[in-house]
Amino acid sequence: MKKVAVAMSGGVDSGVAAALLVKAGYKVSGFHMHLWAEGFKDKRFENKCCSTESLEAARKTAHQLGIPFYIVGLEGIFKKRVVDYFLKEYGLGRTPNPCVMCNRFIKFGELLHYARKLGYDYLATGHYARIAQKSHLRLLMGKDEKKDQSYFLYNLTQKQLAQVMFPVGEYTKKEVVAMAKKWKLPVASRPESQEICFFPESDYRPFLKRQIPKKIIPGEVVDTTGKVIGKHQGIPLYTIGQRHGFTITDKKVIGPLYVIDKSIKKNQLLVGFGKEAEIKAFWVKNVHWIVETTNNKQQTTKGLKCKVRIRHQGELLKCKVQSAKFKVRVLLAEGERGVSPGQAAVFYQSEEVLGGGTIAIDKGK
Repeated sequence: MKKVAVAMSGGVDSGVAAALLVKAGYKVSGFHMHLWAEGFKDKRFENKCCSTESLEAARKTAHQLGIPFYIVGLEGIFKKRVVDYFLKEYGLGRTPNPCVMCNRFIKFGELLHYARKLGYDYLATGHYARIAQKSHLRLLMGKDEKKDQSYFLYNLTQKQLAQVMFPVGEYTKKEVVAMAKKWKLPVASRPESQEICFFPESDYRPFLKRQIPKKIIPGEVVDTTGKVIGKHQGIPLYTIGQRHGFTITDKKVIGPLYVIDKSIKKNQLLVGFGKEAEIKAFWVKNVHWIVETTNNKQQTTKGLKCKVRIRHQGELLKCKVQSAKFKVRVLLAEGERGVSPGQAAVFYQSEEVLGGGTIAIDKGK
């Protein structure tokens, strides 16, 4: 009988994932990750993924399913790989993606390694994604396109795909909730959280103000000619494509205006009108291909035609990907706003994830 370790956060998705595996006849155990939580002055916040309430929901679900339940302390590695990275990137004016890093280094790094070391054949999670076998293992979008989480998983390797399972990927969210209610799981009515887990607010800005206050320096807003037209509250508080949060003091300028670029050196926010904010080419660094083949390399050298997603749940954009020495150049079929350095660019063909990387230069220069 195959042994499966299930990452149980206390949410409905991972709870149903565990239930499905138990019903399928696997030998299942639940693993709840305890991650870093912010402490500030005399306050101590809970990490949303491992709050007391989340832990109890996961524990009760495991008990009801009759499976062993363990807590894994990953506070230190999570702080280093996810939180410190998040703060450093924002401090440098980029827009990081902590969920990509968490999946790469924590769930499918530390936790998968730990589970395998204990003798488990697979690690299962509640991600809305699928795995299919062809001549190789393919990572596919989840059946529920509105809940698809394949964007966060582009760093998975062939070896990892052979050791992980996504039981709810074949279902819609509606079907998953219905199963939880039918089986009367303790997680059935838990609210869904889509915010970043390691700060209490739904907005990242208060967290940055607490953690890197010396980087939050008010400065000038300039237009595309370099003319000063307003004020901003601090470069890390803005992302490319943002429309709000800065003040236009020049009465002659009538919006809407979008953030086009940021200069840490000058502490200036560059803004422009709709078309000025659109770009058609950019670079992507640290590219990982899920299937690294000769054909794959040849395609990228000539120009691989596929689609790219530049933010979670963002539109799939038609593009051409061309390889360079240490990065790839992405040429979009149409101009797009909000291409943010630091964010993930993930490449798709139909429903298959080809790979992805980090957006490096937003103008393609």
